[in-house]
Amino acid sequence: MFSGKITGNTLIDFSTGPNISHLLSVCDYFTEIIILETNDFSLTHAEKWWKGEEETFDWSHLSDVCSEGDRKKWMKKEETLRRKVKSIMKFDESKENPIDKSVFSKASCVTSFYLLSHISKDREAYSKNIRKLASMLDIGGHLFLGGTFNVKYFSIGEHQFHSLPVDEEFIRTVLADGGFSIKLIEKQDSKVVNKAVKYEKVFLAYAVKVKEV
Repeated sequence: MFSGKITGNTLIDFSTGPNISHLLSVCDYFTEIIILETNDFSLTHAEKWWKGEEETFDWSHLSDVCSEGDRKKWMKKEETLRRKVKSIMKFDESKENPIDKSVFSKASCVTSFYLLSHISKDREAYSKNIRKLASMLDIGGHLFLGGTFNVKYFSIGEHQFHSLPVDEEFIRTVLADGGFSIKLIEKQDSKVVNKAVKYEKVFLAYAVKVKEV
């Protein structure tokens, strides 16, 4: 995702669950990282990982991807990420100001993967959440937004959960309306063959904040 050309002071991550995989590849490029979670379960397990507690998710299987299977390199990378994390905070999407912005200055970069479609009840709510992310960024700050196009359903076991269908035209519109200049949108056809989720494409959008709205 990063090639070293995008660096800065603060990165804010707002993604699905207590997942650190995408942060391992970017932690070297930022001075500090703030992680936002939407629910108490994710918040608790993210904090347990941060504190190095054993009773949480084990991400060591990522060593095959991040460190070519070298466990020592993996452990070093994981500890680097832990040191870079400044805070793990609750994001309350029901509020206009969902986090306490008095505890940090505006960020150089915001990352959000596979979450906004789950927490946004409709397209208006999705647009509002994009603007909330924009409010955390400096002018010239970077946004990386990942998700799926035209998701049909998302399920765990026998239970199906809400996931808002969006398409490329909508993403381009909400980013522009949120004060962003879109630099790149990459898409890939779905290769998932299972009953848990069905969607047409995965996407990654990269945009730069150019104005306040």
